[in-house]
Amino acid sequence: MLKYTVLVLLIGIPKLLLQAQMSYEAIFVSVTSEENSKPFDLSNLRLIGRERILNGTFEILEDLDDEHFQISVEIYTNPARDGNYKLLPMSVPRQGVCTFFKKYGFYFRDCIKNGINTDLFLNTTSCLFPKGHYYLKNVTINVQNWPKIMQRGLCRHIAFFYKNNVPMGSYNLTSSIEDRAPNFNLRPL
Repeated sequence: MLKYTVLVLLIGIPKLLLQAQMSYEAIFVSVTSEENSKPFDLSNLRLIGRERILNGTFEILEDLDDEHFQISVEIYTNPARDGNYKLLPMSVPRQGVCTFFKKYGFYFRDCIKNGINTDLFLNTTSCLFPKGHYYLKNVTINVQNWPKIMQRGLCRHIAFFYKNNVPMGSYNLTSSIEDRAPNFNLRPL
């Protein structure tokens, strides 16, 4: 009986932890770029409604590959929401855009899906983000793959792009992280 109980616990607890709903949720606050930033033009993206849903079109101005294009990311937090952002001790060092997407793409894959809310197709066998115009429709932040514990408040990710080691520009994504509203399932007596 003890062996059966241990087996159930070893199988059941990890499964429950993986299926557990996160204790927080996140919404977009802003998506901006430095003036004349490349390789993206995000000027036609908008945040709609209270839910701050991302909609619009964007353009990839050049074919992006690992050989010529690199990205690095700095992460800042502002729990007081007073504009006083502090750099977190975690960041993403400069690396090829494809390498970055392979390592960290799972944060985006649940938010942006080809054929559902974008027409950007990412080929996983050969690395290339093709030049062109693309749309985003009703994109929200899915935190299911995020760390279990996140500091509440504003979180700012600043991505810096480089072409052949020359800076091209930066893009800023700010989100608001809040406790998830309790969901009480009240049943009639």
